[in-house]
Amino acid sequence: MIRRHFDGIIAWTQTRQTNGFIEAINGLFQAAKRKARGYTRFETMRTVLFLIAGKLDFSSFNPHAS
Repeated sequence: MIRRHFDGIIAWTQTRQTNGFIEAINGLFQAAKRKARGYTRFETMRTVLFLIAGKLDFSSFNPHAS
């Protein structure tokens, strides 16, 4: 098993970076896919992704926003 992952082990010892950042982006994208269900245009998916990733606070001008 170590032989199969040897290149990855060496890369980690040199950079100390994991794939956590990529997994976080993937989680945001999966959440956007769930919220944008039914929309077919990529622009809509991208807008929902930006809204989720931006964590904007809309309560200042919309008291019903949660």
